[in-house]
Amino acid sequence: MYCGRGLYKGINFKDHTYLGDVLNATRIYNDGEVDELCLLDIGARAEGRSIASALVNKVATECLMPLAVGGGISTLDHASAMMDSGAEKVVLNSETFENPGVVGEIAGRFGNQAVVISIDAKRKNDGFEVFSHNATRQQNIELVRHAKRMEEVGAGEILITSIDQEGRRVGYDLEMIALVSEAVSVPVIANGGAGKLAHLKPAIDAGAHALTSGSMFVFYGRRRAVLVNFPTRDQLDRALSDGGET
Repeated sequence: MYCGRGLYKGINFKDHTYLGDVLNATRIYNDGEVDELCLLDIGARAEGRSIASALVNKVATECLMPLAVGGGISTLDHASAMMDSGAEKVVLNSETFENPGVVGEIAGRFGNQAVVISIDAKRKNDGFEVFSHNATRQQNIELVRHAKRMEEVGAGEILITSIDQEGRRVGYDLEMIALVSEAVSVPVIANGGAGKLAHLKPAIDAGAHALTSGSMFVFYGRRRAVLVNFPTRDQLDRALSDGGET
């Protein structure tokens, strides 16, 4: 996650740790042959702006993998600026509650595959409640209902983040993944909780089409020393085939 002056990573959407320069991290992920990079400006919405086109262009020029970007994107013009700057996908979250029609507008211009809907949710009783605005605003809508609605209006992928698990490195919320994956036909990307390679396969088995992680690739050890890293392709393949990597 990006916030004005560099990369940050938090726990439960709070207590953010500075990680360093976004371009340096991008180069490390290039070397690690990362499949896709997702850059989210966590300060954009609160500051009444969208993620900067100049930043997107710098990262897109540097990175060797597809780039998805988000943060304050609320109009078709914003999305167009991101695409012109080199992004292949835009990520929408808070705006889907205030102006859900923008999802269809962007999908109509660039295709459903270019629209990723980010949904942040936490456990409530026997279900999951959705939040927006960096997990600060409760939306009073149940997770599966919102995911299905977003698919209907044009989402090409749905990125679900467990607010309860985010940054804690204790594993993904498998129930959350299963519920959403069974309810929609578009690919579901799971986020929030990965701390070791052994956490990957259970999430895939639960129904996720793809996995994202921040903490696992930027922290090292119990003291959370900052070390931007990425496992080798062999390590990933073994973890996804038999769950054997720890």
